[in-house]
Amino acid sequence: MRLFLKYTKFFFERLLLPAIYFLILLSLLSCQRKTRTSETINRQVFKHLDNNLVIALNHLTYTIANEHDYFLSFIGVRALTMTHLAIHDAFNAIENNYEPYAYKGSHAQADPTAAAAQATKTVLSAIYQDRSDTINLICDQWLATIEEGNAKQLGLELGSLSARAIIKMRAGDGHEKQGDYTPMTKPGDYQYTPEFDWVRKPDFSYAKPFTLESVTQFRSPDPPALNSKKYADSYNEVKTYGARNSKVRSEDQTNFAHWWTEFAEHSWNRIGRITAKERNLGVLETARMFALINMNIYDTYLVSFDSKYHYDTWRPYTAIRAGDQDGNKRTEADPAWVPEMLTPPWPEYPSAHAAVGGGGAEIIAYVYGTPEVIFTMESITALPNARTRTYTNVFDAALKCAESRIMNGFHFRFATDEGLKQGMNVANHVCRNFLRPVSGG
Repeated sequence: MRLFLKYTKFFFERLLLPAIYFLILLSLLSCQRKTRTSETINRQVFKHLDNNLVIALNHLTYTIANEHDYFLSFIGVRALTMTHLAIHDAFNAIENNYEPYAYKGSHAQADPTAAAAQATKTVLSAIYQDRSDTINLICDQWLATIEEGNAKQLGLELGSLSARAIIKMRAGDGHEKQGDYTPMTKPGDYQYTPEFDWVRKPDFSYAKPFTLESVTQFRSPDPPALNSKKYADSYNEVKTYGARNSKVRSEDQTNFAHWWTEFAEHSWNRIGRITAKERNLGVLETARMFALINMNIYDTYLVSFDSKYHYDTWRPYTAIRAGDQDGNKRTEADPAWVPEMLTPPWPEYPSAHAAVGGGGAEIIAYVYGTPEVIFTMESITALPNARTRTYTNVFDAALKCAESRIMNGFHFRFATDEGLKQGMNVANHVCRNFLRPVSGG
């Protein structure tokens, strides 16, 4: 009996126990290899997945939004922002390179193409329910390129989860609510301009930004007094250069006045598509760039419109016709003055167009690490003989965008200068605080 116990103990300690340890170690090594293989596969998927997917989904979202109301409301830029945040979060659930925004899950085995297409389909179908045929057609074309299997199914699930997270977060965000407005009548106050007896005014008690604590966070300082030299200088400049068929404005100034008239949702998303393709920006970085661009546009509009209605200042159309009422001896009224183009229906100071231009340039420069980004593109508002323009620096483009509002008679220079500053400040805030690179990502 003692001999049996002795050999049993020897067998267990010297043979069986080491064998068990070996099997456990082998199992752990196998799991490690599987994990490493998974990580390698995911990195290889993103490494070899070009940005055509994200560019196409941006163009789909842009097209649906533009056809809905030509970006005359916040619905379109909100849709662009939500779509790209859902794509960004889905990609980062697969490979965590940047901070997420709404969805913070982890899905390392999911197919990124399936996740992005499904996220886009889910967001857009919730916003544009009557466009489901077009949305499904384009998204399903991308889904059809993926081999059936577990990765695709996980990608579909991830896309839905990411989309639902941003939809839930933005529920009741007040993007369609209009505030009440009654124009005042004293010199300097905004007055309705031709063809409009209404204004576009968000209801700031409901409006919810994507990145700001409050819409007042970057409110502009006071505009110059009506009797100041700064006001008079800006008044006389736009009176001269912004008049319809001005004899002083050069042909190129007229051309870029019309070229930059299109809304920022058009121009800066298009600049994003062009530069991402030409510079071969990574698919993860492309998704992040479009999310930053559109978050910034949305929040900059809110900040700018908060300032506009806080100060409630008149447009050049009104100011120049009533120049004898501003108390400034340096200004002279012209009761027949009309601008080069039809004035938009909201107050003048600061320039929202200059703001989103300055902010767009900041985002592009931040993504590429330099403002020296070359692009050539057409504008939908360009004159027939001057459809295409080329820029070699995005800040030069932003300056021309701002100056265009003087040349088409919409703004005073002090408003475009302040708009540029305001937009760049908002963009810097967005880049410093959202979708930041993750250490080790």
